[in-house]
Amino acid sequence: MLDFFTLFVVVLLLNLSHCVLWGMLAYRYRDLHAARYWLAGSAAGVVGGIALSLQGDSGLIANTVAGNGLIIFGFYLNWCGSRLFHGDTVQGVRISTLVSISILVMLATFYVWYGRNPVYTLAQSIPLALTASYLLQRHRRDLGAVVAAIAMAAGVLSHSVIAGGNLLIVTGIRPDLQLYQAASIDLLVFLFASVIWNFGFLISAVEHLRSHVERLANQDELTGIANRRMFMTYLNRTCVAAGAGHNVSLLLFDLDRFKAINDKHGHAAGDAALRHVVEVIMGQLRNGEVFARLGGDEFGLLLPQTSAHDAAAVAMRIVGAVRGTPLQWNALRLTVTISIGIVTHHQSSATPETLLENADSALYETKRRGRNGYTAFTSSPIASNVIHLSDFSESGSAIRS
Repeated sequence: MLDFFTLFVVVLLLNLSHCVLWGMLAYRYRDLHAARYWLAGSAAGVVGGIALSLQGDSGLIANTVAGNGLIIFGFYLNWCGSRLFHGDTVQGVRISTLVSISILVMLATFYVWYGRNPVYTLAQSIPLALTASYLLQRHRRDLGAVVAAIAMAAGVLSHSVIAGGNLLIVTGIRPDLQLYQAASIDLLVFLFASVIWNFGFLISAVEHLRSHVERLANQDELTGIANRRMFMTYLNRTCVAAGAGHNVSLLLFDLDRFKAINDKHGHAAGDAALRHVVEVIMGQLRNGEVFARLGGDEFGLLLPQTSAHDAAAVAMRIVGAVRGTPLQWNALRLTVTISIGIVTHHQSSATPETLLENADSALYETKRRGRNGYTAFTSSPIASNVIHLSDFSESGSAIRS
């Protein structure tokens, strides 16, 4: 079997590799604050490993307690990083208390249980068990969390075997029990487990960064709603559903005289108007409805499985809500209105391009007839080439021409 000095050197090198990994991630992705805690935890393991490797056969109290204390502290930092990664508080006071208690108990039992102290492995197991339990909570059960939790559970189990053996020795139940080889195996298992749980943390970090990039690619920066890219993805999927006989309703709208707001009050006021309209409209939507900013002051609203009549009711509600909710901009009170074009389709020939083109035609008709309303684009029977439009009157009634 390997001697413990060699194993401690291996611990040191592994923790150094983890420091390089988390150091690079923490430097490259400054917003990934959990990586800083995982870096600090690995660094504490490095210093603790150095202290333990220098204790010699005599087992100096300073080296033994300080080394184990730093390793324990590093494991608690892993717990901090995991909590921070998932949006929870770090609980610094609780962790400081647990680390202090661990150090005091190690000091108190150093000479009493010299060379057979179960406190070291038990104290190291506590933060690992807390982290594993936290990661396996239902709402955090992503792949990386599961991998890290299983590895930590394996480390806890391995350490518990050694702690149990040492307890049998110090209590006199099995004073002749030999644990040297078992302790070496325990340390090897623990090394392997530490590699795996750091790998689990890395999986979670990569998934988080991937989700962040995907969110940036699909989200409008100003308003926080979906952008054109995401909207077109949903529109394509919905058109496929329309081929199966489901209704597809699309509302295309923009702000009335938006350029005048920018010219008169500045672009900051224009941005505020866009955010204001989005906030008002979001309050009118149901689950499953896709609302997106398509560019400038143009927005799209996709209503899956919605009839023309229901789509018109949605448009009427939105127009009224926006008009009835003025924008407070500094000392100004601005009335913002919108124009909407509606198209409903349920045939297999429906394409995103056709729907957008027809909705745009209806939107143009709304603007031509005075803005602040909606127009529904409906096709006549195939035998006729006439396009029938319904216009929104000032009183709120729908007029079919």
